[in-house]
Amino acid sequence: MPDAGGGFFKRFLIIPVAISIAVLALLAYSNTLTGSFLFDDHNIIKYNKSFPLESFWPPSGTRYFAYLSFALNYSFNGEEVFGYHAVNLAIHIINGILVFIMARLLMSSPRLSGKDLPSSYIAALAALLFVAHPVQTEAVSYITQRFASLASLFYLSAVALYLKWRLSQKGAMRHVLYVLAVLFAYTSQMAKEICFTLPFVILMIELAFFNGPMARRLLGLVPFLLAMAVIPYMLFNSGMYNAGHGIREDQLVDLESISRHDYLVTQFRVVVTYLRLLVLPVGQRLEYDYPMFRTFFAPEVLASFILLLTLFAGSVFLYFRSLRKGSAFLAVIAAGVFWFFTTISVESSIVPIKDIIFEHRLYLPSVGAAIAVSAAIFLAARKAALAGGKVFAAAVVLLVLPLAVAAHERNKVWQNAVSLYEDTYSKSPNVDRVTYNLALAYHVSGNIDGAVEKYWEALRLKPDLEKAHFNLGIIHMGKKEYEKAFYHFSDAVRLKPENAYTYFNLGNIYAVQNDMDRAITAYLRAVDLQPNIEDAHFNLAVAFMRKGDLDEAESHLQTVLRLNPNNFEAMSHLDELYSMKRD
Repeated sequence: MPDAGGGFFKRFLIIPVAISIAVLALLAYSNTLTGSFLFDDHNIIKYNKSFPLESFWPPSGTRYFAYLSFALNYSFNGEEVFGYHAVNLAIHIINGILVFIMARLLMSSPRLSGKDLPSSYIAALAALLFVAHPVQTEAVSYITQRFASLASLFYLSAVALYLKWRLSQKGAMRHVLYVLAVLFAYTSQMAKEICFTLPFVILMIELAFFNGPMARRLLGLVPFLLAMAVIPYMLFNSGMYNAGHGIREDQLVDLESISRHDYLVTQFRVVVTYLRLLVLPVGQRLEYDYPMFRTFFAPEVLASFILLLTLFAGSVFLYFRSLRKGSAFLAVIAAGVFWFFTTISVESSIVPIKDIIFEHRLYLPSVGAAIAVSAAIFLAARKAALAGGKVFAAAVVLLVLPLAVAAHERNKVWQNAVSLYEDTYSKSPNVDRVTYNLALAYHVSGNIDGAVEKYWEALRLKPDLEKAHFNLGIIHMGKKEYEKAFYHFSDAVRLKPENAYTYFNLGNIYAVQNDMDRAITAYLRAVDLQPNIEDAHFNLAVAFMRKGDLDEAESHLQTVLRLNPNNFEAMSHLDELYSMKRD
C-alpha cells in the first residue's frame, strides 16, 4: 500500500486536504460563530478597551501574542462576537492543515522514507481526526482559550519548518526555512507556557528520525534549545512587563500554595481521564468534580500510573522494534505517543495549577494521539491487505464524521452562559464554583428565582462564598427587601472586608432607612478602598447635603464631575448647593 499517486499527487494533495479540513471545521463549528462572550471573555474585552495597540510594544510576556491577537480583534470588531469566533475557527483550520503537513514531513525523514508508508493517507486522516474531535470544542468555541490554539499554531509551525529545513537540499531557501523555524520557536515561547516543550520535541525528532554527524546536528539545535530560557525568564524576572495581565502573579501564587507532590500524583489520574476523552468523548464538561489526591498509593492513582507507564514503555518498545524490524508504522505510532506525553507534561506534571483539569489542555497533545491512531489504523489495514483508499474512506465515514457530529452537538452548550453551566451543573453538581456560575448566569439573564436558589445552594457547598452573599444582597435590594439585603451584605463584609462595593450598598441601605451617619461612614469606607466610585461620591454629597454639611457635599460633587464631567445630576445638585449657600 504505497503512498498514493506519485509526485504530482504529493505536490497538490495539500489543496483538497486543506479544503476538506476547512469544510469539516465549518460544519462542526457553524453553530458557534454567534455564541455569546462567556466569563473570562468579558475580562479580555475590557482589557483591550484599556490597552491600545501601541501599548503592546515592546513584546513581552509568556502570553503576549495571544493578548495581542485579542487587541487586534478588538480594534477591528469591538464587542461584536462574530469576529472573535471567526479568528478562533480560522486558527483551528490552520492547525489542522499544519498537522497534515507536519505528519507528512515526518514520514519523509530518512528513517521513515522509502518504507512503503501510506504517508499521505496517514497524515490526512490524522489531520481530520484532530479537527473533528469534540474534545477540541473548549479550545475553539471558548474565545479565551485561543491561548491554547494560537500557541499550538506557533508550535506546529516551528516543527513543520524544522522538518522542511532538514529535508531540503542546499540553497538559499534552506537558510530561510531555518531562520523561520527558529523565529517561530522563540515566538511560541510568548504564546503560552505549553510551548516550553518545543525544543525537546525538535530534539527528539532529530535524534529519532534523522542521521548525520552528531556534532553538526547538535550545533543546528543550539538556537532551539536556548529558547527554553525564555519562559522561565519571563515568569521569574519580577521586572518583566507581562503585556498588561496578571498571569505571572497567578502562576507564582499557584507554585507557592499548591503541593507539587499532590498535584503530580493527581495528574496521573487526570491524564488517564484525558485519554478516555480521546477514545470515548462522552460526559464532556467545562469543569470537573475532581479530587486532589494526597498519596501515590491511592488505588486510582496507582492504577493510573501503571497504565501510563505501560503506554510509555510500550511506545519505547515499538520505536526500538521498528529499528530492528524495519516497521515504519511502529515508529510513527511511537512518535505520536511521545508527542502526547511530552506536550501534556507542562500542565500535567510537577508545576501546580489551581484548576486540576481542563479539556483545552488536550488541544496540542491530541495531535500526537491523532497521528498514532491514524498510523495504527493503516497498520491494521496493511496486515489485512486492505487498499489504502478504501480504508481512508471507511475511517472518514466511521470515525471522522461521527466525531464532527459530536463536536457540533457539543457546541450547542457554548451558545450562552446558561446553556453552558446548565450542562456543567448536570454533570458536576457538587462543585461550588459550578453552582455559583450557574446562579450568576441565571441572574444576568433575568431568571431571579433560579439565581436565588442556586446562590443558596452554592452557599451550602461553600459557606464562606462572599460573592454569593453579595449578589443575593443585590437581588434583595432590587426587591426592596432591605433586611435580607443587609444580612447578606454584612456577611459579605465579614468575608471580604476589602470589597468597596459592599460598603457602598450598605450605605444605600442606611440611606433608605434615613440613618445618614452610618450611610456616610459606609460610603467613606467605600471611597477609601476605591476612590473612583462615582456613585459613592455622589451619594456622599447627597447625604452631607441632607445633614447640612455643604462644604463636604461640594467636595464630593466636584469629585464626581472630575470623574465624569457629563454627570447632569451632579451639576444639578451643585447648582442647588450654591443656591443654598447663596453663592
